[in-house]
Amino acid sequence: MIRPPQLILLTLCFFLNQYLVQASIYSCNTTAPCGCSKNPVVMNARIVGGEVAASHSWGWAVSLRKSYMGHFCGGSVLSPHYVLTAAHCVDKIYLSLEELEVVVGRDNLYDNDGQRIVVSHIYVHPKWNAARWENDIAILKLKTAISFKNHNVDKLCLPSSYGTIERDFPLTNSQLVAIGWGSTRTGGSVSYDLRQVTVETVGSNVTKCSNSIKNSTIQFCAAVDGGGKDTCQGDSGGPLMYYSDIYQQWMIAGITSFGKGCGLSTDAGIYTRVTMYIDWIKSIVGKDGVVMVGENTANVSNMSTMFCIATLLFLFIMRSF
Repeated sequence: MIRPPQLILLTLCFFLNQYLVQASIYSCNTTAPCGCSKNPVVMNARIVGGEVAASHSWGWAVSLRKSYMGHFCGGSVLSPHYVLTAAHCVDKIYLSLEELEVVVGRDNLYDNDGQRIVVSHIYVHPKWNAARWENDIAILKLKTAISFKNHNVDKLCLPSSYGTIERDFPLTNSQLVAIGWGSTRTGGSVSYDLRQVTVETVGSNVTKCSNSIKNSTIQFCAAVDGGGKDTCQGDSGGPLMYYSDIYQQWMIAGITSFGKGCGLSTDAGIYTRVTMYIDWIKSIVGKDGVVMVGENTANVSNMSTMFCIATLLFLFIMRSF
């Protein structure tokens, strides 16, 4: 027989599963040298149509800017002097590098906090193919070092290929998180606030992926069933990340590259597969403080599911008395 207190708990569990099923929380190791920000990450919605990220929960988010046009692409902090981004974001910058800068430690594009640093050199991958979007990866060297004394700034971890081969990571059906200041609809203006979205990797043989992908060895697809969640214009160059439950750290899996429209049910977003470029990244960045973590499983902690498991365990224990 279910008693009133137990009935209340079961009702609450049902409510959470019905209305809060999309809410996920990610704890992180605050002593880690990378992949953990000032505040925890809580996921509820999406970039396209979506959700503003919690304050300073993505300390490695970078806004690429030209002095005459503001934000145009995203990036990720790898180390004090280097930022990772997409080749198509910077391959046509012919003007003085003094006009290209990065902003770190800032959630709102128009706030005055954070650090603005001029770029001193652009390393576009030597095999970047604009026609096929292959090798869409670039590294920016900064004129002055990023200060990590500001607790709003952190480094994103690079993954090793331990546990799988480079061309198979991330595995199909892995849950990943993308961030950016891009549009919330096709053709829209950039977002003022940093946004976030959870997507799932899609096999290259699935139609929504095979429609667009050019080279599944160095690219991969991510989307959600039915569309609606995606990266969009202005998110290019930003990170697609996975969370290590073992190490409690975030690591980069992909770089936002291209796609047809935003959040379409028929087409997935295409991302550069970062594990295929670790050696190239290390050859440029050297020993500038980049951190690699060797664990390649993504895990999402769902608050409503956790609560319901705890509730059922509680009822089981109570029943034994």
